[in-house]
This record gives sequence, structure tokens and C-alpha cells, in this order.
Amino acid sequence: MEIDFRALQVIAEVALGIVGFSAILIALSRAKDGFSDPDNFRVQLLTYSAFGAMFCALIPFAIFNKENIASSWMIMSFVLCIYSVIGLLIFPKRVVRLRADGYESLFPLKIIFLQMGMLVIIFLLSGSMILNLIENKNNVYLLCLIMFLIQSTVAFIRTMFVRVK
Repeated sequence: MEIDFRALQVIAEVALGIVGFSAILIALSRAKDGFSDPDNFRVQLLTYSAFGAMFCALIPFAIFNKENIASSWMIMSFVLCIYSVIGLLIFPKRVVRLRADGYESLFPLKIIFLQMGMLVIIFLLSGSMILNLIENKNNVYLLCLIMFLIQSTVAFIRTMFVRVK
């Protein structure tokens, strides 16, 4: 199945926009003593997710080969799976530690399950694509990238409007 390069281009552009707005946010709100631990976590999650969407949207432009579609999907699925695993190794532990440090109100369980759940779903879907359990890889790949965009948007909104007191 051929990949939809127009959709990938839009996702990469939106992700780049989120990264750009977050850079402006960081530059304008940076205090002399740096970010608080919760803000640091949210900014890192935001940039991780937005860069994940952007890079995973750009990778098919470089590797997709019409003569060998199966191996192209395999490479793209592996990259997506590995990127989600990296996020799962980093962010859940950090958010649990922040909750233990007294920031339960900034990180309610609903938000944690939403954001970490998206990483789990991306991992499961990309793993299913690797194992050829999914037929329509184009739509699933795009869905995974959109979930990265949703995750970064949630982190951006929370960084903007839910502040440490």
C-alpha cells in the first residue's frame, strides 16, 4: 500500500509549528532560575512528541521505495516503535516521581493515562505493523503520528495554562 505523502507533509508542518510555538513559549517565560520540574517535564514531553511526529512524518520521504514497499513499511514501523519505546522508558517514571514529589494536582491520573496511554497505543500499533497484523498500514501510521501531535498539543496547552504555584 502506497503512503499518503500529502498527509505526512501536513503532519510534519503542524509538528514544526508546535515546536516553534513551544520555543517562543520557552524563550518568553524562562525565568532566571530556570523552569520548575513540572514545567521542565511538560516542555520535554511536548518537544519529544512534536519531534517524533515531525521526524516520523519525514522519514517516509527518504526511505519509501515503490519497488520494495514491504521493507519500507518495516523500517518505518521499526522507527516508530523504537521512538515510542524510548518515550515509555523515560516519561512514565518521571511523571510518577513528580506526583510523588507533591505535584498530584498538576498531573491528574486522567492526564497521565491520556498521555502515556497514547505512547502505549503507538507502541502496540507500530508493533502490530512490524508483525504484519495490520493491513492498512498507511492509515495506522498516520493515526500514530496524529497521536503524537495530540500528545504534544496537550502538553503545550497544559504548559501554557496550568502553571506551578
